[in-house]
Amino acid sequence: MLKRTEEATGVRTATGVLLASQVLAAGGAVLVNLLAAVVLDPASRGDLAFALQLAYFLSVFAVMGLERPYIAARSGVFGTEYRVFARMVAPGTLVILPVALFATVVSPFSTSWMWMGAIAVTGYVALNSLTRAVRVAYVSSHDWKRFAFNAIASQSIIIAGAALLVLLGADDPVLWMWVYVASVLPAVLLLGIALRSGALTAPPGLKETQGLRRRGWVLLPSEFSNTAMLRSDRLLLPALSSPAELGLYVTVAAVLEMATWPVQQWVDASLRSWSRSAQESPLRAARLIGWCVLLLVAAAALLGAAAYAMIVFVLPAAYFPATAAILPLAISAVVFGVTRVQQGLLIAVKAPGSVSIIEIIGTAASLLAYVLLIPQYGMLGAAYGSIIGYSICAAAGAVTMAVMWKRRAATNAAGGQSVGTTDGTTVDGKAGTTDGTTDGGEVGTTDDGKVHAMRAAAANRAERSCGPDHRSSEGVN
Repeated sequence: MLKRTEEATGVRTATGVLLASQVLAAGGAVLVNLLAAVVLDPASRGDLAFALQLAYFLSVFAVMGLERPYIAARSGVFGTEYRVFARMVAPGTLVILPVALFATVVSPFSTSWMWMGAIAVTGYVALNSLTRAVRVAYVSSHDWKRFAFNAIASQSIIIAGAALLVLLGADDPVLWMWVYVASVLPAVLLLGIALRSGALTAPPGLKETQGLRRRGWVLLPSEFSNTAMLRSDRLLLPALSSPAELGLYVTVAAVLEMATWPVQQWVDASLRSWSRSAQESPLRAARLIGWCVLLLVAAAALLGAAAYAMIVFVLPAAYFPATAAILPLAISAVVFGVTRVQQGLLIAVKAPGSVSIIEIIGTAASLLAYVLLIPQYGMLGAAYGSIIGYSICAAAGAVTMAVMWKRRAATNAAGGQSVGTTDGTTVDGKAGTTDGTTDGGEVGTTDDGKVHAMRAAAANRAERSCGPDHRSSEGVN
């Protein structure tokens, strides 16, 4: 019971620190939004937003789906975990850099981004992998000081750089993109420190590393679909409508997205504890989703009011048409937040394949809606397309969870010892994973995997005797 209490406290602490970093990023995003609108017209603002979304989108492939499997499996010292994760994502980062350069060259910017703009986007893709590695290292180590240093320093660089560009009257979006590249320098500094420090915790062995990579590849379609569903509206708006429409759209979207951040941080911080117990009941899952809906609605209403006030009373008159997108984007934020909780629960019961399928369904629906609606309705077409895509994703998640619980109930009624998931894996004292390892007290295997498996089984039996626990990838511009 003491171990359970300590684990719950750790989850709350990790969630709080992650949320605090997102609040800081949110403040920076809003401030940069205001500063950029002073010197950038909607078309230039759209160019900057498109470049950032392109970099975030390509970063998904650089990381190769490793974030969530790594968080669920590893715990250790910040420097070791940072170094190990950075090394694991290095191959994917190197492969994606030529793609980033080519994508920038052929993208529909309103002005030329050759060559300094293309280099800036490519550099940001490479360095953004380190930013995600810092976040993974924090969740794996709970070393909040280094994580806080990176969050504060990076946002300070962005805000200071934006203020300087406003003072200089810089209306070139390429210069603004270089400010974001400079904001990753604190993560580079932390990597240098990590490389000089010794290995205070054991790095993953070959077998565990291979297992993490396999689970990453299984989740990569989900990560791709998640990012595509979340960002394809911004990638398609300039091509199907105009950069100016994107400039108006992101003015609202950058604010309303923040409504989903608390839920996302809580889900990520809870993955390890959920994956260890893997005993979430339908009633508990419904209760978690219900509380999240209330939180999302409250946050979306507050942020929607803030976005309206910002546009009406602060931004130039050219941005006033963006107010029409506030309500549909608030609704889409609530629905998207629900899908994050659903997928966190599915990952906890070792169903990453189902998560990928759900995300692909949602992404396909979103893309179809965008292609049909954006040419005629511009930014409103993107907003309503988001509602359609997220809603279909949420419906697919609900059906998948219902099928999973039904199978679990049928297995329990038959007196079985393992519970089937929608992936064909098992969840019990030795929860099966997609790579054939066992997830109990620790997820994944090491060179002494048999000992860990025995400890895991004993820990899970002890947890079952106490009953289930009923406690509980960046600023976008």
